[in-house]
Amino acid sequence: MNDGFIDLRSPELGSENFWPSFTDIMTVVVMIFLLTTTVLMVRNWELIDQLRNSIIAEQHASEVILSTNQENATLEEQLAHAENETSMLRMQLMDASEQNTRLASTVNDRDQQIVLILSEKQQLQTDLADKEQKITLLDNNIIQRDDELASIKTNLIKSRNELKSSQDLIVILQQEKVAQTQQLSSLEDNYGSLKIKYEKLIRPARSAKGKYVVSVSYQINKGKTRIRFKEVSQKNHKTLTIKQLHKELAILKKKHPKSLYIKIVIPKNSGLTYSDAWTFMKGLLEKYDYYYQ
Repeated sequence: MNDGFIDLRSPELGSENFWPSFTDIMTVVVMIFLLTTTVLMVRNWELIDQLRNSIIAEQHASEVILSTNQENATLEEQLAHAENETSMLRMQLMDASEQNTRLASTVNDRDQQIVLILSEKQQLQTDLADKEQKITLLDNNIIQRDDELASIKTNLIKSRNELKSSQDLIVILQQEKVAQTQQLSSLEDNYGSLKIKYEKLIRPARSAKGKYVVSVSYQINKGKTRIRFKEVSQKNHKTLTIKQLHKELAILKKKHPKSLYIKIVIPKNSGLTYSDAWTFMKGLLEKYDYYYQ
């Protein structure tokens, strides 16, 4: 300190110790986010593999059950049971595919934010080089130290504000990381809930044996809903609107209040989302099927 001014030649003002540490911190933060993103993607693929293994195991169990009951079941019962199971498995795959797409989109957003942080870091390093050059000029031009000192103070405040903004962004990204972890946990919970619902639908208590079986096929083709309906006594399917379908089922429910079995078929490449397929199936079964009355 000389005449109220800071001695710029003092080693305490050197930024060689501060900025390398700042660079290391930013590098570690970026590596943490990259590692977290990788872990999320790996975990997501593991969940899909587990779902596929579960589907294979369920298919195997279904084959054992079908072979055990084959002597007492008719060909129509086996076909209805197999088509119901196929529809449920397709809905599970649709749900897993939709969740995987959403998670991939979220990971891509995180990557873009990391690139933005790296760009801001490069800009800060460039600004730092400019400040160091100005300090060198101040050492060589003592006469202009007052004006140069004011300029450095202003630029230093700006740099600190930029640093604070970067730190705030890091805090936000950390919060989003926690949210992603919670989302992954929610995905696991949804899978468990879906498995319980599936087991309820295929449990042995619901059977087409001795029941009046009707078949309902549901799909969306080029944005238009297509519903095909066939009673057990009919040879061919007929195409109905949703209103006509409910009218037909209401009539059959009155005729067969305790034996109406609805076989719902979700064709491959049906154009439905998991939510659409599940809502349609759940609505019909709970309203008309003997098992849910």
